[in-house]
Amino acid sequence: MGSPVSPVVADIFIVDFEEKALLTAPVNARFYKRYVDDTFTILPSDKVTAFLNHLNSINHKIQFTMELEANNTLAFLDVLVIRNPDNTIGHTVYRKNTHTNRYLNGESHHHPSQLATVGKSLFQRARGICDRKHLAAELQHVEQVLQDNKLRVPRLRHSDRVKPATVERVPAVLPYVRGVTDKVGYILKRASIKTYFKQLKKIGQFLPSVKCHIPLQDAGVYKLDCECGLSYIGQTKRSIKTRVKEHIADVKHRRIGKSAVCEHVQHRPRHYIRFDRPQILAKEHRFLPRMIREAIEIKKKNILISIEKMDGCCHLLGIP
Repeated sequence: MGSPVSPVVADIFIVDFEEKALLTAPVNARFYKRYVDDTFTILPSDKVTAFLNHLNSINHKIQFTMELEANNTLAFLDVLVIRNPDNTIGHTVYRKNTHTNRYLNGESHHHPSQLATVGKSLFQRARGICDRKHLAAELQHVEQVLQDNKLRVPRLRHSDRVKPATVERVPAVLPYVRGVTDKVGYILKRASIKTYFKQLKKIGQFLPSVKCHIPLQDAGVYKLDCECGLSYIGQTKRSIKTRVKEHIADVKHRRIGKSAVCEHVQHRPRHYIRFDRPQILAKEHRFLPRMIREAIEIKKKNILISIEKMDGCCHLLGIP
């Protein structure tokens, strides 16, 4: 899951699964079609359960569920399949019971071409899905929905209309500002430059993130103060919290040769390092900018001691 090839692999697997299932099925399906992971099957009513059990017996990790027709209708994707009294099949657009018929509002700040695509797509879907018997009712429903959402009903155009020849040019992408960039788009259209309009920032993009950020979880440059007035400045490619814990362990186990902070405490036993108040001077994951920022901060402030090993290298920090 998550790999770019996962849909292809899944489709190859299900094709092999279907070939085995249909060849060994106890009953031949009168009609069997699949779209991704949804299948539409026509079977004798007394053979449905046997066919389902057969599918689920092939691979215990691949289990199917079924939905039977109700009131001579059955939904498949966005198509409502209808069984007529003469056993012919009709079809129209299917909408869930929770569908609210709310679309892009016609008074919203969008380019007219974007607003027009709502009606065009609904009309195209109606003509592509509905049969002749249900087409008129669906088109009437679409017109009412467009009016409720304050959208224009698209005009019918002849499909055999010949479009004028245009020169292929690099399209332009502009933020949509009513009365400004739409006029620019008309000018570019005369030069055969197609214009795509994008929306400005939404309200959610202006508001700060409510995600709680745990402090001292970033890499960067940090400072530890001592009660004597000196400070230790260091840098780490890991989290600053982890590096501070290492300093505490060095002081606890008296690792003088490994930690400059430990050396300072051992030579001055009455001094107290404020491990409870580490300060983040800069957050930086890149090595070179982090080293430069550390050198700048060392130059600006008094520091504790001379040499420390950090990130596998030995860096001269300075002298008090």
